[in-house]
Amino acid sequence: MSGYTPDEKLRLQQLQQLRRRWLKDQELSSREPVLPSQRMSPMEKFWNTFLREHTSWKNVTKPYGIVERKPRIFPGDTILETGEVIPPMKEFPDQHH
Repeated sequence: MSGYTPDEKLRLQQLQQLRRRWLKDQELSSREPVLPSQRMSPMEKFWNTFLREHTSWKNVTKPYGIVERKPRIFPGDTILETGEVIPPMKEFPDQHH
């Protein structure tokens, strides 16, 4: 079998035309509305714009959110300001901790 029969060719051509027409129907013109317009009360409009993702009041950074901890000091460390060396810890042989 080397090719399609005339009936099969006609059927394929019709299907291609139908697909193209269907795809063309799916495209919206610039004047065609996507959704029907909705009437909103002024309060609803306010809350819809206020709660959007990229609003200015959500982008405020709070300086008190940054907490800096003092570095831990271990025996043998040197304090830079005074040059003092931390002495080794005393050992307590009778305690478990």
